[in-house]
Amino acid sequence: MDVSATRYQRSFSLSSELDADKTEAMLKDGVLSLRIPKREQFQPRKIEVRTE
Repeated sequence: MDVSATRYQRSFSLSSELDADKTEAMLKDGVLSLRIPKREQFQPRKIEVRTE
């Protein structure tokens, strides 16, 4: 049985708030998932809340 591989290519532009250098890709069951985190300066700020 011969299996042929299909080639697929897609390109797109990322917004400047995303960190393309930290992109992660996973192919599972024929589904490609991409994780592209925000750059550090665009992450939500953490504010400590103290209670009395």
